Amino acid sequence: MQPYASRVVQVRPEIERIAPYVPGESLEAFSQRTGIPIDRLIKLNSNENPYGPIPPVLAALGRYVSYNNYPDTDSTALRRALAEFTGLAERYIVLSHGSNELINLLWHVFLSVGDNIICCPPTFTLYTTVTTLCGAYVIEVPRTESYDLDVEAILSALTPETKLIVLCSPNNPTGNLVAQEDIRRLLETGRIVVVDEAYVEFSQQPRGVAHLVPEYPNLVVLRSFSKWAGLAGLRIGYGLFPEWIASYLRRAQCPFEVNVAGHIAAIETLAHLDCVWERVQLLIQERERLFQVLAAQPYLAPVPSQGNFIMARVCDEEITVEDIRASVESYGILLRYFQHPYLQNVLRVTVGLPEHTDLLARALAEVRPGRAKRSTNSAG
Repeated sequence: MQPYASRVVQVRPEIERIAPYVPGESLEAFSQRTGIPIDRLIKLNSNENPYGPIPPVLAALGRYVSYNNYPDTDSTALRRALAEFTGLAERYIVLSHGSNELINLLWHVFLSVGDNIICCPPTFTLYTTVTTLCGAYVIEVPRTESYDLDVEAILSALTPETKLIVLCSPNNPTGNLVAQEDIRRLLETGRIVVVDEAYVEFSQQPRGVAHLVPEYPNLVVLRSFSKWAGLAGLRIGYGLFPEWIASYLRRAQCPFEVNVAGHIAAIETLAHLDCVWERVQLLIQERERLFQVLAAQPYLAPVPSQGNFIMARVCDEEITVEDIRASVESYGILLRYFQHPYLQNVLRVTVGLPEHTDLLARALAEVRPGRAKRSTNSAG
């Protein structure tokens, strides 16, 4: 006999439409699948910072002894530090348990069943997942061949039910910035324009468009400490919002949203920016070297990036993504692969340490047509 709840209670129909977000494979899962010990693996599939938190962050986390107490629900000290860092007053700043949580919260505050958002694939697929969860729909306006926005197409796609226009800058996974003049044009529509700047610190414009938030009542900027600060495991992000939107988000937010460790790590990061920026510059330099390594492979066409990753398209009809995957995985290297229709024959490489680039170069030099099939036959 079925349990009572399974006969009476059913999930919302929107849940049936959700395509789950598929992150990069974890070290544990990869090790179990391949038999390669975790300490021999190189993880270049999730855009994590290989340098990790700076030493003052680790020291501060070790010194703190009051983890039994709740954090400051107003995040007073951190918002003050972020105000100095961003140049915006504290009233514009909302903290969250990672910028993903801000996406979830913002979407639920503004989207009702039947509404829609506009996003521009290929881009971060979580936007679509959360939209579906809200009972809303995504209008996709594909990027141009150079992965820039098609602003005219976006304007043509607007409907009365369009609540959000979502832009990722630098865009994940293509790595290019959104032009500021394009953002201004879209702001003129009156829709809320969300600019996700999770990777902006690695770009030629590390301050992004935060300075425009006080100027426009419909501009939202999302930021993260995961990439540039090496705090992905602590899950801390923040957003810069017009005051009227910030007030609604704080009202809808759960109390104690950001954990104490996240507060400590972010405050210490902002107190030692010279150390953090030094590491960011090392990754930018390594990004240029990684681009040359990828471009040297006759079967790859890498796309110039302003993030801490590079996307490359397989441009040789005889070589498949699976051939490349078989070679790099034999070296214990994890890259990011995609199933999305806009990302066929594409891979993404996180910028790692110099020795990671060296090993990847060796693995890529051994790629041959049919490598994946031979590896499968050998395993069988």
